[in-house]
Amino acid sequence: MPDEPLLREKARAAIASGALPTRKADRTFGGNGSGAICPVCEESVTREQVELELEFTRQGAHPGLARYYLHQRCFAAWEFERTKVGRSDI
Repeated sequence: MPDEPLLREKARAAIASGALPTRKADRTFGGNGSGAICPVCEESVTREQVELELEFTRQGAHPGLARYYLHQRCFAAWEFERTKVGRSDI
């Protein structure tokens, strides 16, 4: 797993590209990894790792739920970076 400065850079890139929103998740869950690809580091969150599932309620033209699966360290990098850029319309 990359070091913290690189993870923060990757988190900024994920936010800038729209791969991750900038607002706080509506719900956050933790548990064993599901094998999903983390949008920050783009590596799989394996069953041996802790995964944080972020859930966002979408409004507007495409209502529903958006879910993202992140490693703990990637979540921390995203959380730090998202507070720097403001809100997103997800």
